[in-house]
Amino acid sequence: MNYRLFIGILLLAGFMSCHSSKKGNAPEKEGTPETNVMVDPVKVYSDSIAMDSTRSDLYLMRAKGYLANEQVSAAMIDVNKAISLKPNQVDPYMLLADIYYMLGDEANISNALTRATEIDPMDARPLVKLGELNLLQQNFNLSAAYIDKALKINPYNPQAYFLKGMYFMVATQDTASAVKNFQYAYEQDNRFYDPVEQICRIYAVQEPPYALDYIRSVQKNFPDNANARYELALYLQEHGEPEEALKHYDTLLMAQPENPIVLYNMGYTNFVYLRNNEVALKYFEQALSVNPDYLDALFNRGRVLEQMGNYHDASEVYKEVLKRRPNYQLAIDAVNRIQNQAEE
Repeated sequence: MNYRLFIGILLLAGFMSCHSSKKGNAPEKEGTPETNVMVDPVKVYSDSIAMDSTRSDLYLMRAKGYLANEQVSAAMIDVNKAISLKPNQVDPYMLLADIYYMLGDEANISNALTRATEIDPMDARPLVKLGELNLLQQNFNLSAAYIDKALKINPYNPQAYFLKGMYFMVATQDTASAVKNFQYAYEQDNRFYDPVEQICRIYAVQEPPYALDYIRSVQKNFPDNANARYELALYLQEHGEPEEALKHYDTLLMAQPENPIVLYNMGYTNFVYLRNNEVALKYFEQALSVNPDYLDALFNRGRVLEQMGNYHDASEVYKEVLKRRPNYQLAIDAVNRIQNQAEE
């Protein structure tokens, strides 16, 4: 299976949260025992509120602490308190939009962000979020208008350029314009991984001659980012470098030994590209032990058994796949193939 196929609009689903700009997974530096002591922000701001309950910023900061702990109801109460104390501040409405996002309330996300734009029409942040929301809702023209307005207010806006790239990729399938805007986003913030990840995926589909060099450079620039290493491994797997691909998959497994997708790809690489059936079977079975519902792994376990001449067990595996998903066409074809062989 080619995991390169674009998921399209679903790729945006994580970006409405408080931590929308993923910067790469660099390891945290070790500190002294004193600096490593965990501090509960909710308690800290609760103590401060007990001493002065008139400060809007304290409620807002405690709300962020609640939201980080997924205490959505408590966060909502504190944000509304912050707004009641200072109704003409943008930041509480931005956080309110994040809370509504967690609740799946798209109408109130829009209401909160629209109120933020009314409070300060020159603040680009709510416009970017409105552009993102409308892109998720496939209101493409409105999304583009919000993003362009945000960029007029603040041309230094990597998130806006990233969303503009997603707009071109999803709404118009103009990958050249998408790549250009993803590049703008990365040039403005070279810690921002998402735009270069999308470029890697576009290049993996289009296969320009410089694709591998670009994907290698991204992995080098984001050495601790698992997605960057996975994109490189997948490209190598599909373009004649299975041994090198497996080395990168091994590195990924050291960090996440029970990652079913990596286990599956290691099985697939060994089976399809290296013809190493025994090793492939082991990885498919490991993937299934982590995720028993991984039908692609189950189907390919059957393929390996069939390749090894174990037709009875392979047929049983294919039938199990069809029991779980009756329209799995490859399994239907496989069952018919084995039955035809038995009849000949």
